[in-house]
Amino acid sequence: MATPQPFKVEIQQSVIDGILDKVRSYDWHEMPDIEAGADRWAYGTDMVYMKELCAYWAKRFDWRAAEEKLNAFPQFKADVDGQEVHFYHVQGSGKNPQPLLLTHGWPGTVFEFLGVIDQLAHPENHGGNAEDGLTLVIPSLPGYGFSGKPKKPLGPKRTAELWNKLMCETLGYDTYIAQGGDWGSVVTGWLGYNHGVDKQGGCQAIHLNMWGLRPGGVLPETPEEQTWAAEAGAVMAAESAYLQLQATKPQSLSYAMMDSPVGVAAWITEKFNTWSDTEGEDGTKHIENAYTKDQLLSNIMIYLVTRTFNTSTWFYRGFFEEGGSEMAPGTRVEVPTAIANFPREFIKFPPRSMVEKGYNINQWTDFKAGGHFAALETGSTFASNVSTFAKQLKG
Repeated sequence: MATPQPFKVEIQQSVIDGILDKVRSYDWHEMPDIEAGADRWAYGTDMVYMKELCAYWAKRFDWRAAEEKLNAFPQFKADVDGQEVHFYHVQGSGKNPQPLLLTHGWPGTVFEFLGVIDQLAHPENHGGNAEDGLTLVIPSLPGYGFSGKPKKPLGPKRTAELWNKLMCETLGYDTYIAQGGDWGSVVTGWLGYNHGVDKQGGCQAIHLNMWGLRPGGVLPETPEEQTWAAEAGAVMAAESAYLQLQATKPQSLSYAMMDSPVGVAAWITEKFNTWSDTEGEDGTKHIENAYTKDQLLSNIMIYLVTRTFNTSTWFYRGFFEEGGSEMAPGTRVEVPTAIANFPREFIKFPPRSMVEKGYNINQWTDFKAGGHFAALETGSTFASNVSTFAKQLKG
């Protein structure tokens, strides 16, 4: 069993300068005319906003400040079954804090969780009880950010195996709670399904903020379920081209993206705009109603400084090579499950009647605001919901 080694983010200045040089020298092209009041993101990333973001990036964005935030909590690297895994490991307050495993997705990174670490680990700093503290483990997916790059695509099922070994063998926890959104929801689903304590694994319970792992052979039956299915099909038809590309020919995409920081930024920023709750109090939509430029660029830069855009997209190919995201027909995740249903989620949850066919739901929360990147978007709202679930499990 490999001993975790302390890690600190320290990117050479020459790498930062090389990225910024390419941003400054980007040769801008055309965008279709958009009528006043129409959606400027309808054809893809709005060029007006991209020029604004890139001007800020080149002149004002401070990677060293982002690096300082990334280094504010203990980080490690460990070899887990031949895969190098980067992860945060933050000891929670209280006498016996429960371990909580948090998994991000694409195009996110561990950066998504930085703003909720202290509230989850040290609730006494936020008006809560120290005895409700959670010990946090927050890994970077294989091929993402500061984790090692796999030699070939691997997917969420294999990642769940790695995460269970990380928690139980590398870190020595008997049981743990797992949480995830985007790919993290699929990884977390597999943890509950294949590595739950009911199957002699270590996963005690799961918390999901996206509909990931699906019950096999389950079709919409009620009018409400059928309406959801029709709406979900329309969304996938309009928005899933990126998924098909990354799941089939990710290497072709990589040649353009690995040479263009602006290309990576546009590809990722469009998803943060489309999948998030960007509506302001006055009813108008703007990406900066959900995120600051510094937040967007910090996440993007992690892909760039580690040169992992290409290997991150391999995860989609690995997903399909593993067989997709369906449980065996007639089976479900039996460990206690919490559903955090945010209204602007890209892949919306079906009605509860359908979700219950695949999960042992102990907590279901419908939120009034928030979207796909729940921890980053909603902060304390997300953290409070996870904490509430963890407290229920303690009894």
